[in-house]
Amino acid sequence: MSGAGNDFAIFDARKTTINLSAAQIVKISNRKNIGCDQLIVIRNALDADCLMEIYNSDGSLSQACGNATRCVAAILMADLASDAIKIKTAAGILKCWREAHGLNNGLISVNMGIPNFDWQKIPLLQKTNSQKISLFDFEFACTNVGNPHAVTFIANPLSDEKFFDVGPKVETNSIFSKKTNVEFAQIISDNLIEVRVWERGAGETLACGSGACAVAILAIRKGLVKNNKVTIRFKGGDLHIEWNGDGSAVIMTGGYEKIFDGVIDEGFFG
Repeated sequence: MSGAGNDFAIFDARKTTINLSAAQIVKISNRKNIGCDQLIVIRNALDADCLMEIYNSDGSLSQACGNATRCVAAILMADLASDAIKIKTAAGILKCWREAHGLNNGLISVNMGIPNFDWQKIPLLQKTNSQKISLFDFEFACTNVGNPHAVTFIANPLSDEKFFDVGPKVETNSIFSKKTNVEFAQIISDNLIEVRVWERGAGETLACGSGACAVAILAIRKGLVKNNKVTIRFKGGDLHIEWNGDGSAVIMTGGYEKIFDGVIDEGFFG
């Protein structure tokens, strides 16, 4: 499935036992094979409609993924014949609902929770002003929206050379004790921000749901846009973010696409 171009291989382990090793996840994620930005496993949960496990393409665990949440929500909503469900993640339980009015007809919204700006919660290696971190001639502001993000606002689009040089350096910089996702954001208007994202453990992706939230939150918080509803435009598509300021939850709304169903033969793993 795909959400704004961010694609996922989703395994449903609610009725069948599925346990994948890191090496198997890396092989499935390789675009010479099946290929995906993240691999998702759906499991049963006692306190939600399901548990969603998220693995990056390098085999590492991720706490949150907004685009994958919408895709899994679509699966659950179809199975349960419900327009509102709860998905348990490592970052907490996320409430999801299908928008059924106006321009948002058919889209799914997710309450991504209350963002955190505290240096210990991002987390950073040491006490630092999380809103002003200078790295490689860029100033980054940081927040945790289920997982860590470092966002820099730029006046002009970044060259490929600069993006592929700076993105991985920031992701793995020692100031980020659990690495970080990296967003380069260009404000087009009060309603639109264009973003290029380097995801922790995955590299460049066509979109990032929690990254869209991070960019909108920081733009609103810094007064760089006048609205509390912002469209975040990635290479893969648009996501709509609403945030009403410190202490409030951020709401992400977007579409999803089912690409194909398939079965992996055990011989694939050798």
